[in-house]
Amino acid sequence: MGFMVILGKEERAKFEADKDAYAKEIQQVYEESKTYHDGKWLMFEPKDQSLFDDFMKLLLIKRKPNRT
Repeated sequence: MGFMVILGKEERAKFEADKDAYAKEIQQVYEESKTYHDGKWLMFEPKDQSLFDDFMKLLLIKRKPNRT
């Protein structure tokens, strides 16, 4: 099973501003991922739940917060 997140230009800027708050594994995948015209494609192959919180933070970058 894999987990993929595609970060566009603005989303990459958000990630890079807070990069040190992510696990080294997340940072390594980010650095090693190629940047395409539509964004940087990050592919993870989770082995356990240790990176789950970081995956959720990546998804929050992708999702606009509810304004209720």
